[in-house]
Amino acid sequence: MQVQIGDRTFDVGGKYFTAELRDSRECLDDVAALQARMAEDGYLFIRGLHDRDQVLAARKEILEKLAANGKLDPSAPLDDALPNPTSSEPPSGSVRGKEHLKDGPELKALIEGPPVMGFFDRYFGKPALTFDFKWLRVVGPGISSTMHYDIVYMGRGTKNLYTGWTPLGDVPLDLGPVVICLGSHRFEKIKATYGQMDVDRDLIQGWFSNDPAEMVDTFGGRWAGTDFQAGDVLIMSMFLMHASITNATNRLRLSVDTRYQPADEPVDDRWVGSVPKTHTEYWKPDAQLEPLEQSREKWGV
Repeated sequence: MQVQIGDRTFDVGGKYFTAELRDSRECLDDVAALQARMAEDGYLFIRGLHDRDQVLAARKEILEKLAANGKLDPSAPLDDALPNPTSSEPPSGSVRGKEHLKDGPELKALIEGPPVMGFFDRYFGKPALTFDFKWLRVVGPGISSTMHYDIVYMGRGTKNLYTGWTPLGDVPLDLGPVVICLGSHRFEKIKATYGQMDVDRDLIQGWFSNDPAEMVDTFGGRWAGTDFQAGDVLIMSMFLMHASITNATNRLRLSVDTRYQPADEPVDDRWVGSVPKTHTEYWKPDAQLEPLEQSREKWGV
C-alpha cells in the first residue's frame, strides 16, 4: 500500500512512512507514564478513549446538517458521506465556514465530555480548559493538510497546551487521517526558529515545508499514521510536526481538532469567548504572507 503526503507518495512500511503508532491506552491509570511517553514521543495515541456510539452520534449530527445544506449526494446513504456531485464548491479541508456544523449537542458532548476532560484533569493534576473554538474538518477527495507545528497558530498563552485529534468515524489510511513526524518535537533548530513564529504577527504562510521527504532526509524523522477507529484520540504536543494524508477516496473525511490546557494558565485569547476572534491578520483576504522560501532562508533551516 502507498500513501500520499503533499506531492510525495510513500510505501507503507518503507523508509519514510510507518503505519504504527504506540497505543497508550494501557497507561490511562498511570499519569506519570503518560507524561513520560509524551516527553519521549511528543504524542499519545489512545484507542477507544471515547465511546464509539457517542462518536458516531456526533458524526451523524454533522452529516445530517451537511445533507440539509445540499453538500452530500442525495442518492447515497447518509453514512457514506459522499459529496454532492452537482456542487460547484471545490473540495476543502478548511475549518472556516463550518460554524453551522459544529454547534450541535452531540459534538459538544463528545469533545467536552467527561472522558476527555477527565483525562486532561488527571494529566495536568488540576482542572483543564478547552478552547471554545473547535477546528471541525470536512475533508474532500484529493485534499490534504500541510506540514506544521500547532504552536505558530495558537502560541500566545501557555505552552502547556495539547491538540486532540478525533476522527468522527472510522478513518483508515486511504481516507486521509492525520500523520505525525516521529521525533520532530526534538528538532531544536526548527523549534528555535519556525517554532517561535506567530502567523498573525509575522504573517508567514504557516507551514514549514512542502516536501515531507525532507523531514526524513534532512532532520531524521519518519512519518507515522494508522487506521483510526471511531473512539480513538491522538494527542499531540505543540511542537510535533504533523500533516494529513491525501484523501484518496470519493468520500468526505470528518474529524475535529480540539485544544486542552490547565484552566489556571494563560490562554490565547484568539480562541476563547462566545465568539472567538480567531486569526485577526492571517485569515484576512488581503493578507500579504511571506513566501515559505523566504522564511526558511531567514530561519536558516
